[in-house]
Amino acid sequence: MGAAHTSVPRWPAAVPAVDPVARRLALLGLGARGAAHVQRWRAAVRPGVPVWAHTAARADDATLQLLAAEVGGARVGWRLLLAGPEVDVLAARAVATGLGALDSEIGVAVTSTRRRRVWCAHCRDTTETTQPVSGEVRCRGCGRRLHVYAHVSRRRGAHLGFQVDAEELP
Repeated sequence: MGAAHTSVPRWPAAVPAVDPVARRLALLGLGARGAAHVQRWRAAVRPGVPVWAHTAARADDATLQLLAAEVGGARVGWRLLLAGPEVDVLAARAVATGLGALDSEIGVAVTSTRRRRVWCAHCRDTTETTQPVSGEVRCRGCGRRLHVYAHVSRRRGAHLGFQVDAEELP
């Protein structure tokens, strides 16, 4: 599969700016570097614009629930800026788009691509790993050796994983 035929995101090199016409902003920073981006974004918001800002170490369930509540109240002119490691940004972005946020309403600043989530096509569990795309990881759910495929599900915020030797089984 060529690089032109992949759903693995190519993150922008530049940190997105605060939309000057946004009517409400949601800022989520994950990890120390993500939190620093939230501080800079918050300082760039024009006076009078409501801002929801949250920072956390990771995109854990509690953080994603807070984000879901914010997205649920979004109206025309709402914008979301996410900053942090790819694994966390993808999880947060999946929550936002799953609740109806549009790509044009979301800006991202990825601070690291070292970790990734891999969704098992066999047991439907998700395993976090530092293995690269095309690498292998053992599924935490079913124990199968999974190939980390060059496909990222927007809905799940994870790479697809399938059994390495599936075609060789009887």
